[in-house]
Amino acid sequence: MTIPMKTGSIFSIRLIAVAMLALLVVAVAGCGDSASDSTDAVFSADVNGNVDIYKISADSEDPIRMTTAVGVDFAPAWSPNKEEIAFMSDRNGATALWVMDSEGESKRLVTTPDTSVAAFRWSPDSTRIGIEVVNGSVHGILILDTESGESVALTSPLEDVRIGAWSPDGEWVVYSANEGDGSGIRRRNPTGVDEITLSVDGDSDPRWSRNGQWISFKREADDGSVLLVVMDKDGENVKSVASGILAFSPYDWSPDSKQLAYVSEVSGNAEIYVTGRDGKDTSQLTSNRVVDLAPLWSADGAEILFLSDGDGSFNLYGMDSSGEQQVRKTSIANLMIGADW
Repeated sequence: MTIPMKTGSIFSIRLIAVAMLALLVVAVAGCGDSASDSTDAVFSADVNGNVDIYKISADSEDPIRMTTAVGVDFAPAWSPNKEEIAFMSDRNGATALWVMDSEGESKRLVTTPDTSVAAFRWSPDSTRIGIEVVNGSVHGILILDTESGESVALTSPLEDVRIGAWSPDGEWVVYSANEGDGSGIRRRNPTGVDEITLSVDGDSDPRWSRNGQWISFKREADDGSVLLVVMDKDGENVKSVASGILAFSPYDWSPDSKQLAYVSEVSGNAEIYVTGRDGKDTSQLTSNRVVDLAPLWSADGAEILFLSDGDGSFNLYGMDSSGEQQVRKTSIANLMIGADW
């Protein structure tokens, strides 16, 4: 895929944002699920025309380059135990999934050459990866054992699905199905046969709360806008908690499962907000004339990492959970494609 470079127009910035988030598959996948106190952030960035993976520590101003291959390496995600980093790359042609150690020394291809990957999610115990694969116009989900390299299908080849997230106990994978009247949110046991339909309204992008009791997702309203909705893990007690959601931007649960950070355009611009899981106590954290995207909580809930095009190119920023103490963490990219910490 050709990645657009920055220009000076707001229209071009919007196009860059759409392209970036179309590729930003799973920065959310590994973020915040680990009990580690590590504050190292990994991100992918276009530097001098090549997109690679970088790592930056809280006590360092200089990112460490972790990949150097020609091609696009993007959407890095820490394993929950912080021992490995998975990422996507088109270095060999088709978009494939790779895994490297935390220092970037050992890299291995974990999908077969004929597999085209659209997204992935680490399991909570870091031993498996749920992979969304593409076969023509249909997407399916495989479960990969990272030690043996063996994979099994979670969904039928006849289903067109999009991966959501693992339950915190690793017993379930939640995903969205795109099947006309049969569309909606489902969860399935990757080691068994149980499948539970949770919604039938064409909903998308489901995420488990960190305590495993709630599932959030995006729902298109009657006027075409997008709502952020929360239900319990059995599909009951459904409640819309936010409106005007930017459809392609990721969102994230706080570690204590009491809040969600998300991007909304209700103010006329893409800004970052937090709200309670009941839709109460909503706060706007950013307020500017540029695009802010992809908020991610730190493991301790004290900070939120996000992307912003503050100078016409996307870079990585951090702020505390109230929106104060905003700090720019990187200044090297024409285009940033995903981040995780």
